[in-house]
Amino acid sequence: MSFFVGRQGGATFIFEITTPGTWLDYGDRDWAWRIEGQLRSLQSQFFEANAALNLFTSAQSIRPSFASREMWERDSQRRSEIQRAVEQERGNRMSHEQWEEIHFESEVRFKREKWAAGGIPREFEHNLPFLYARAFLYALDAFDKFLGVLVKEVDVPPEVAKLHLRIAEDFPNLRGVRNTAQHLEDRARGLGAGKNPQPLELKPITNNFINAPGGGVLVLNSLNGSRYGSTMSDGHYGEIDVSPESMQRLQAVLQELLSLFKWRGPKQHAPGA
Repeated sequence: MSFFVGRQGGATFIFEITTPGTWLDYGDRDWAWRIEGQLRSLQSQFFEANAALNLFTSAQSIRPSFASREMWERDSQRRSEIQRAVEQERGNRMSHEQWEEIHFESEVRFKREKWAAGGIPREFEHNLPFLYARAFLYALDAFDKFLGVLVKEVDVPPEVAKLHLRIAEDFPNLRGVRNTAQHLEDRARGLGAGKNPQPLELKPITNNFINAPGGGVLVLNSLNGSRYGSTMSDGHYGEIDVSPESMQRLQAVLQELLSLFKWRGPKQHAPGA
């Protein structure tokens, strides 16, 4: 189950999880304690992904302040005022190099004035959605890794392995996109993965964002709507959708996982208020 809250500046999606009890009901308490810890870790990554989704959605919904024509005109006027003030400080007779220095000094003063008034640098506004998209990607990847560890525990229900496989089916590019995000220094040089990475053979890409049917295009740290993508180590382009639909798939896996175990005590509802 999910809960949607519409707010000014973006929407908040809350994905709910119900744990059938409070403690695992097994005779081996050491085993149960260890498994409970892993299940809590999975829930933690789940809600981290949920938080990242909401931050991403909010950042995507905010129009950059510099996109406003009114703001551009106001900034242009203020730049001119600051430059005239700097010119008066320097005197009237100046060389070409001094005029360049005046322009530089005016721009620095203008920026610092904007920041002091609460303005956000363009680079910050531009990068926010990418930061939150990667946070979503990392939480999803950590969830997958925790589930992979749980699969290897003795005496866990065999269906846990099937749920781990479902993650791979629901998010086939998860590992490849995450690896590129972790090793941009290699991909940016056109290299694959491993201790001795080899040059990438860039595969064809055709979507509503990129049209390269012949290949040869390297894509890094890209946003195509809600889809965060990069060229993976095998040369193919992969994406992860930072969306409520992705959270719903993750929610279904986690909810089914919790239901596979025997519990005792009152059932629990998350997240908290």
